[in-house]
Amino acid sequence: MTGSLRGLKVLDFSTLLPGPMATLFLAEAGAEVIKIERSETGEDMRY
Repeated sequence: MTGSLRGLKVLDFSTLLPGPMATLFLAEAGAEVIKIERSETGEDMRY
């Protein structure tokens, strides 16, 4: 993993499009992103 945010961990609790887009940009800059989803339904945008 390379980038200016290397070593940074981000927890993503978002469900609407702007949140996942923001964490995508953070991941592309080198952050480690951990996506947290609801156990019953998962990610809303999948359906």
